[in-house]
Formats: sequence, C-alpha cells, structure tokens
Amino acid sequence: MLNRYKTWIGLGLTLILLIIFLVTVDVAKMFDALTKANYVFILPAIAMYLISTLFRTIRWKTLLAHMKEIKVARLYPVVVVGYMANNILPMRLGEFVRSYYLSEREGVSVSAALATVFVERVIDALTLLIFIIVIALIVPLGVGGIVEGLGERSGIAWPFIVLAATVPFVLSFSILMIIARYPQATLMFTFKIFSILPKRFRAVINDLAKTFVIGLSALKSPQLVLKMFLVSIPIWLFESTLFYLIGISFDFHHHLGGHVNLAMISVLVTAITNIGSSVPAAPGGIGLFELIARETLVLIPLGIIDRSVAAGYAAVVHATLLIPMIVLGQVILWSDNISINRLWLMGKNNNNEVSD
Repeated sequence: MLNRYKTWIGLGLTLILLIIFLVTVDVAKMFDALTKANYVFILPAIAMYLISTLFRTIRWKTLLAHMKEIKVARLYPVVVVGYMANNILPMRLGEFVRSYYLSEREGVSVSAALATVFVERVIDALTLLIFIIVIALIVPLGVGGIVEGLGERSGIAWPFIVLAATVPFVLSFSILMIIARYPQATLMFTFKIFSILPKRFRAVINDLAKTFVIGLSALKSPQLVLKMFLVSIPIWLFESTLFYLIGISFDFHHHLGGHVNLAMISVLVTAITNIGSSVPAAPGGIGLFELIARETLVLIPLGIIDRSVAAGYAAVVHATLLIPMIVLGQVILWSDNISINRLWLMGKNNNNEVSD
C-alpha cells in the first residue's frame, strides 16, 4: 500500500512539474528551437554518457572490492540496469533494483550493496558542489546571482536553497564516515534502539544493519575515499560534455561568448541540475530536471538565452540521458530473461525489506 502511494505521488509530481514547465514557455518557440537544432551531436553525446557510466562502474567496483572482486565487464550491465530502473520507476527504486540485481548475479548482500550505492550518491553531490565552487572562483559566472534567481522563481529564500543543497550531503557523508570508523559502536546503538521491537523484526533489522555496515567498510581508508572523489571527476566531466555537445546543437556557443564559456556553463548546469533534481520522487527526475536546467541557463549572466529555447535544450539533454539507458538496460534484461514487471517487483519488494 505504501509503495502504491509513493508511486502515485511520484507520478503526480511529475505531471505537475511538466505542466509548469510547458505553461511557462512559448511552446511554439520551443518546438521551433527543437526543429532547428543540429542533432548530429547526439551520438557523440550518448558516447560521453556511456563513458561516464564506465567510470561509475570503476568507482563502484572499488567500493565493492572489500566484499568481492568483480570485473568491470560484469558490473557495467548492473549499473546500466540500475540507471534504467531509476529512469522508469519513481522514488529512486532503481537503487534497490541495482543492489538486488548485483545480489542475484554476484551473491553480494543487498543491504551491503545498497550502502555502497548510498555512498556513491553522497560523493556525487559533494563532487558537484566542489565543481560549482571551483567554477565560481575561476570564471565570473554569477553563481550567486543564479541561486538568488532560482530562489525568486521558486519562492524559496536563496539561503535555504544553498543550505538544502549542501547540509544534507555534508551531514550524510560525515555520518557514513563515522559509521565506517566505529562499526561496533554503531551496531550496539542500532541494537539498543530497536530492542523494543518483537524478536523477529529485531533480528531482521539487526542483520540488515550488520550487512549495511559491512558495505561501508571501504570508507575506513582515507586513500580509498580520496580515490572515490578522484574517479568522480571524470564521471561528471564526461556527463558535462554531453550538456556541452547538446549546447552546440542549439548554437549556445554563439550566445554565450564562445566554446570555453559554453564548456564552463555546461559544467555549472550539470552540477546545479543534478543536485537540484536528486529528490527521490519522479521517475528519472522528469519535470524537475527540465525546470532547473532551463532556469539555470536563463539566469546565467554571460549571455541571453530565451526561456523557450532553453526549455528545448533541457528536454533534449534529459532525453539523451534517459532514453539510451532505458534501451540498453532493456536489452541487458532481455539477455538475462528478466521482464520489466519482475524488475518493478524487485524494487518494491526490496524497498519493503529495507524499510520494514
């Protein structure tokens, strides 16, 4: 029942955001921009995203190494299927699907795998925040003005936007590091909290806590943590290249003062959009992604980009991120004789196991 409500909430939010996205632009002008775009850059953009996914696989392999050594060639399909599931299922159920799929293929505990996925998400957010800070220091892109503008358009005070984009991830990373550093104390604390539950529930939660802590063991090593951040850099640079190539398709380099400015802005839009649309609700972040990407482009002070044109750009970027992963993930599932329906049940069932 709870998952059904989550699904409808996610889909309802998607619909509302898409309606807002469309009613706040000149749709005819947006489609005109779409028809005039040069789509020759789509295939190279997809290639950049697939390379980014390869680096994600390398990073995940490193996080899983203390539990089991898995070849990149075997892990890459699992990552793709997880992203495919996130693109079609609400509430980021793809994270549970990826963990379950890894467990099915490699015998790694679902909760331990889920712990490593959570670490990835936090490291991604912190890496993107670092990107924003570095760009703000190097190029006068008016990052502060962009945040203030987003605040005005959303009706949320910009300091709250900054806090919402930083504090949860910094706090989460700190907690994960503490858990990894003091696993026994964490488990004792967990056992004490849930000691009031019936024995059968307590046993399940205790087992989940043990395997979750095992999944975080890699964070004990400062060298490994540094390696995670270093590998995260090419992940997001290659994804930013996708944003950059689609920008060329829409001739943004002519509006923004050249290719160097477009490259910097692409990294900035990538960072702000991915942090802002990381809320676990709509499948693939549809609606929220487009709104944030569009408004970030409109608010950038280096040039004037029409909101309707920016909307077309945001739609193409998101489609380029979503569709290839859905298609490739489906091909992988077909090869393993797993249906979309079973994939849906994987996410729901494992979500229940972790949350019960």
